[in-house]
Amino acid sequence: MKRILGLLFVISLFVAIPAQAQFKFGIKAGANLAGTPSDLKSEGLSADGTTGFFVGPMAKFTIPVLGLGLEADVLYSRTGAEVEGEKINKNSIEIPVYLRYDFSLPIVSKVAVPFVAVGPQFGFAFGSTDEAINDFAKYEYKKSNISLNLGAGAILLSKIQLHVNYNIALGKTSELKGVGEAVGEAIDSKTNTWQVSAAYLF
Repeated sequence: MKRILGLLFVISLFVAIPAQAQFKFGIKAGANLAGTPSDLKSEGLSADGTTGFFVGPMAKFTIPVLGLGLEADVLYSRTGAEVEGEKINKNSIEIPVYLRYDFSLPIVSKVAVPFVAVGPQFGFAFGSTDEAINDFAKYEYKKSNISLNLGAGAILLSKIQLHVNYNIALGKTSELKGVGEAVGEAIDSKTNTWQVSAAYLF
């Protein structure tokens, strides 16, 4: 009898969770605060990150009972760097996928729901991805890359999501190449990026 009751409890749990799951769409926009491309300064070059932006749709799936959920975005993103006085922009489609944990706190949850989020991001650049630095070198972004997101934020009044995120490159994101007679070994670099965003949830 106890086994039957236990089985019924487990079945009812699996039926109840999907029924309470919340699925929301939204529009997200924010700023890319790119860091310094690694390895370039060590070669005696002037290099720094620039400020860009991103915007696009998002979808969020949450299981309130457990606090766990998933978020996936499809974002048009612009980021860039300034190398030896030349600005190079990269346009891309970025697809971050987050595993989230929403903290459901008594009373406070009616106003704000804090969350933490982690997950991979897949980027696909399009258009021009390189720029001549001088007569002897050019800076070029990779056409695709994978990175890791670590972030936290809060949902206010069930509608506004604020999010601070640190994007960590998992491989080289760009390289400085010689051109003409200066062709030689390329200098690989990685760029990590702080991101701040706001989203409206429907």
